[in-house]
Amino acid sequence: MRALDGYRLHVRFVDSTEGEVWMNALIHSAGAGVFGCLSEPTVFSAVGLEHGVVTWPEEIDLAPDAMYDAIKAHGKWVLGG
Repeated sequence: MRALDGYRLHVRFVDSTEGEVWMNALIHSAGAGVFGCLSEPTVFSAVGLEHGVVTWPEEIDLAPDAMYDAIKAHGKWVLGG
């Protein structure tokens, strides 16, 4: 997993399924909630992996099952769009 420009992530699962997570629309939406702090590029790039879950500081994370299902079906997971 790695952070890309445009508030995107490239992820690869253990079964070699891989794709992108597009977060720009979510992060910059009026209803961004806790994800709003990820609009700072240095915070967004502080992404990590804990026990198979994509995480950021402040206990922000993404649902791995939903991510996998969307990427398996479409090659990407678009959040907030």
